[in-house]
Amino acid sequence: MGSNLLSLFQPTPALKPLFDIFLSALRSKTPIGGVAAIIFAAIRGFWGAALLGALLGLFIVAIAGAFRDYFGIAFGLLIGFIGLTAAIGWQLVKLVKVDLVTADFGLCPGIRQSPSSPEGFTDWLARLIDEAAGRAPADKPLTFGDLANRPDGKPSIELAMMTTSLMEKRPYTLPMEHHGHPLPMEDHGHPSPKEDHGRFIFEKSEWAKLFPERIINYLIAECRPYSEASEESAEYYHFPSPSRLPLVVGARMSLSFPGLISAVPLWRHDFTLATEDEKNKLRRCLFSDGGLSSNFPIHFFDRMLPGRPTFAISLDEYDEKRNQHGSVWLPKSAGSGVEIPVIPFQGVIGFLMRLVDSAKDWQDNLQGTLPGYRERIAHVVLKPEEGGLNLAMDQKTIERLASYGQEAGEILRDEFDLDQHRWRRFLVAMARMEETLDDIAKAYDGGQDGSEAFAKFLDRYANHKGSYSQSAAILNLLLVRGQELASRGADWRAPARIRDGHIPRPPTDLRISPKP
Repeated sequence: MGSNLLSLFQPTPALKPLFDIFLSALRSKTPIGGVAAIIFAAIRGFWGAALLGALLGLFIVAIAGAFRDYFGIAFGLLIGFIGLTAAIGWQLVKLVKVDLVTADFGLCPGIRQSPSSPEGFTDWLARLIDEAAGRAPADKPLTFGDLANRPDGKPSIELAMMTTSLMEKRPYTLPMEHHGHPLPMEDHGHPSPKEDHGRFIFEKSEWAKLFPERIINYLIAECRPYSEASEESAEYYHFPSPSRLPLVVGARMSLSFPGLISAVPLWRHDFTLATEDEKNKLRRCLFSDGGLSSNFPIHFFDRMLPGRPTFAISLDEYDEKRNQHGSVWLPKSAGSGVEIPVIPFQGVIGFLMRLVDSAKDWQDNLQGTLPGYRERIAHVVLKPEEGGLNLAMDQKTIERLASYGQEAGEILRDEFDLDQHRWRRFLVAMARMEETLDDIAKAYDGGQDGSEAFAKFLDRYANHKGSYSQSAAILNLLLVRGQELASRGADWRAPARIRDGHIPRPPTDLRISPKP
């Protein structure tokens, strides 16, 4: 793959000059060299505009040179430099404000940009997934449903990915499970009912720019058309259900790295708008990298009391003062991995990037230090030239990265202690449950601040006829079990509380949070 890695990232023709500037910046070894590389890449990319911008200055230089007017030559060079800079700057502004926006804020859509081009990364990924599943190009692509219901009778495979809806400012788990405001379903003459899924719609021509033709053909055959949009030339289809969602679609929505890879557009109704006309219009949503919301979703597949382990691999920055145990390591002692390293940054750009990273990663960083989590995270330490946005890595570097992954898998297989892991999770869960039940008991008894006891509130309000009123059977079940929890919390206040024991640290919290 080493010689082919860069070819997988193919910018649209309009954005190729910007992509070349981006590559020049990545390849530079020094700040001065980086500036020079960016300037030369910009001149190469916009040579016509650069020549036009410098033309007046070159004319002045030519006239002044004929008269050996050195001041005129210097003035002409200055004018030429200003014109060249202005022309290139204008082209860059146009690319960023118009072409990059049109391309949904990504240089590379993911598929080959001409019939003679090699595979784009989405083409390559779609082929690789199906080859791994033993499928030919003519077969239907591998779906989440194929993993969940394997025809060979072997245990099912549960796969989940994270993506971020930028217009909604929230994450989604792929495949999506959403039950709010279902869209109207119509038969549209299909011989058999087809599934639609939740609120989202995709537009065929938009997705044809992002996915290989055979993936688009599969989606059109499997997904229910949506005919209520006003644009006559557009073809809208309901987003595929989990059983029909191709793995490559989930992967592409999850890895839309902002700026480098185009976001994936979907459409939905906005039911927060005031009028029915506005509610009935489709609104465009862009889905970008899942790492914007959760860059380390170790909570996937997790259970309070696990019957089996779920593992994670964390990609860490190399620091010669810190990384003394090789490129791959796993916390071994009970307290190992509990500390968060102090990682400095440089300059204003570093400061701004750290603000973004802190806002999006703090929950993942703290989650990774918890007992029951940290001992199942293998750490892979990467140097600056390894991984990340290094698109021009050679074969040797890529093979070294692959060996890190293999080593991480072997360490997890050979060194992870499932019994110790389950014991720690039990201790943490019981201590946390004890404290939560105590909070429930205090609420039922009434707060010291004079607030109404929750038990009294339920006595006077449980039979209300407002929203979410319950049947008599369910209401009785709620009241009985609520009182049982409060009674249990009061009983557990007795001396020798669990949380006074030798419980793994740091402390944890238990709260109700939405599922992404």
